[in-house]
Amino acid sequence: MPSPQRFFIEDHLIDLSRSEIISADHSVKVEPKVLQVLLLLAQNAQQVVSHQDIMEQVWQGTEVVPNALQRCIARLRKVLGDDAKSPRIIATHPKIGYRLMTEVRWDMDTPPLATQSKPFSVLHNKQVTWGILGCIILLTGLFILTNSPLQALNIKALKQLTFTDAFESEATYSPDGQYIVFNRHVQSCQSHIWARNIQTGVETRLSADTGFYRDTRFTPDGRSVIYTKQRDCTQQDTKSPEPHQANCWQINMLDFAESLVAPQVSSVRYQCQERPIERPIALANHNYTFLSTVQDRPALVNYNAIEQKTTAVFTSSTDTIYTYDYAPQRNHFAALYYTQQREHVLAILDSTGKITQQNPVELDGTVTGEDPLFIRFSSTGESLLAIKQGKLYRLGLEGKLTPYSTTVQGVVSAQHHPKNSHILTIAGNKDTDISHIPLHEQRSVPAQSGINQHVQPYPSFARSKSREKFAKYQPQGELIAFISARSGRDQIWLWDGKLATQLSRFTGHIDIEQLTWSPNGKRIAVVNDGTLSIIDLKGKALEVETKIPLTQVLSWHHVSRLLVTSTQPSRGTMWELDIDTADLTQYPISDVKAAWVNEQNLYISNFAGRVVKRSLNSDPQKPTPIPTLNGNSLVLHQDLFYSYDSRSEYLSRYDLNGELLNRLKPLKPFAWKISDVKGQQVLLEQLIELNQDIYELSL
Repeated sequence: MPSPQRFFIEDHLIDLSRSEIISADHSVKVEPKVLQVLLLLAQNAQQVVSHQDIMEQVWQGTEVVPNALQRCIARLRKVLGDDAKSPRIIATHPKIGYRLMTEVRWDMDTPPLATQSKPFSVLHNKQVTWGILGCIILLTGLFILTNSPLQALNIKALKQLTFTDAFESEATYSPDGQYIVFNRHVQSCQSHIWARNIQTGVETRLSADTGFYRDTRFTPDGRSVIYTKQRDCTQQDTKSPEPHQANCWQINMLDFAESLVAPQVSSVRYQCQERPIERPIALANHNYTFLSTVQDRPALVNYNAIEQKTTAVFTSSTDTIYTYDYAPQRNHFAALYYTQQREHVLAILDSTGKITQQNPVELDGTVTGEDPLFIRFSSTGESLLAIKQGKLYRLGLEGKLTPYSTTVQGVVSAQHHPKNSHILTIAGNKDTDISHIPLHEQRSVPAQSGINQHVQPYPSFARSKSREKFAKYQPQGELIAFISARSGRDQIWLWDGKLATQLSRFTGHIDIEQLTWSPNGKRIAVVNDGTLSIIDLKGKALEVETKIPLTQVLSWHHVSRLLVTSTQPSRGTMWELDIDTADLTQYPISDVKAAWVNEQNLYISNFAGRVVKRSLNSDPQKPTPIPTLNGNSLVLHQDLFYSYDSRSEYLSRYDLNGELLNRLKPLKPFAWKISDVKGQQVLLEQLIELNQDIYELSL
């Protein structure tokens, strides 16, 4: 007898036919494989089902991504409101399997086949036969459609709107569709707001003063342009759009009509704040929403400019909200958050922030991985434009991604035209190289010239047009390990002084930001797709399975112990990993981007580059700030810190308490991010080219 397609667990209705879990106040679409796991557990309620049995019965021998079963269980716990630490629905039996702890109520109320006291007429039989045949054809078509590869949405034409050497960003249509407004960077901390008439091509500078501007957007009535301004940006003379120190964010506004006549000085709508402000959107009645933090957690925030009152609209104690958008046509929000299980979830919120719908974001039936997505509502509010890894997609409110067929690469933003079938995009590339230079000042060596070669601040080794980053000297050896995407995605490469050799063979499209050598220099550790990989110098990789997915590796400070980060319980939470046992010990600190170990002291940098000192043990304690060190350009070598000071523009040397010992050498523009020091040499990452232009696509 076939299993029923509907059953209850607590107050949750699981509907297999619709791939949906329905609760009292909302419903969630869940991947069919995840529900098949739940069905198998339900069929064996109160009994342990082994990992092997689940894999064999649900996946039936097909190849799956690592940790597929663990991700399914994590997804079920999320939707069912279960807690892995104190479970009441799904119990984990380590190294054995899983058990459904609660009773299952099966929905057996299926309408029976009607019995007839008289035989059907021939006509009725034909109607039934053709009806059944029609259903079979329809279901077959639906099966083929839903199980075939995604069909790309067609782009008919492509038009490039800007051709400058500057760096354009934050392009947006005016509500009437006659103008685009965008931000044009000339140098870091020096940009202007510009407008372009779409019909005539005439460009007009709107802002009177230069500044570091982001998130340019029209008010709904088209009368004004709002944007964020980072007031204290200290990094000078570089084309990088990101200042490594900026500690004041505010919302500014320009009157659009007046600015078209002559550049205007902006008015301040939301005063300078120490906490970051992202993606401000103007609502009705002088209200503004934006992303910020509330009690150190990412949150969607509303600010009433009349009452000067700030309230949290949407936040989570466990998940990380990282972007959102607003559809004025439907008066609802779309928010993307990142779960502890490394899923991206799309939540649709009403005007008060209440969730009305939420679904995991899926591409080809799989979750989308760690890389964040950019989203922007369509002109009707019925779907969104989405960008993932530089590619353009349509994102349905049910979480399904469908690609657009376009030759534009490196897309970073997109918006539908408010009145016709055009899409405004910004696309470009970032090319960084690694240089190996003396630690002390000496006569500079001119870079070699060549056809189409961009200016290099210092001579580069292993030059390519992709992004090279995070180079590290080999302990007790002469090799240099670095990360490069020259073969199509981020991989670990080795430089022996003459030749670059690819060491890793990772698949997929996950960005890798950091690596670390083992203390003896014979292995390299890196986190790829949530798992720690340890690679020897012949390229042989060993994966260390942990109870939670990891995000980055920080330091290999002991022969068998590493410092790593995870999104659990929050972004950048630091853990110590014992690679012999795969045990994790949590540190009570989050927002960690980098870490250095010296004897029993631990030095930590957050994502803003602020450095603190604490003991290496994991006991709760108050860290000591070291404001003189720049965590975004910092190396610990032989009990001394080497750090780039943006105020003096010098590479300087400090003691372990952050006291300045001496200035070593000025660093050139575009080349201030040091990654390692060894003897009298330093490795640094330098920017070769950063170029983004504005395009208009026709559907």
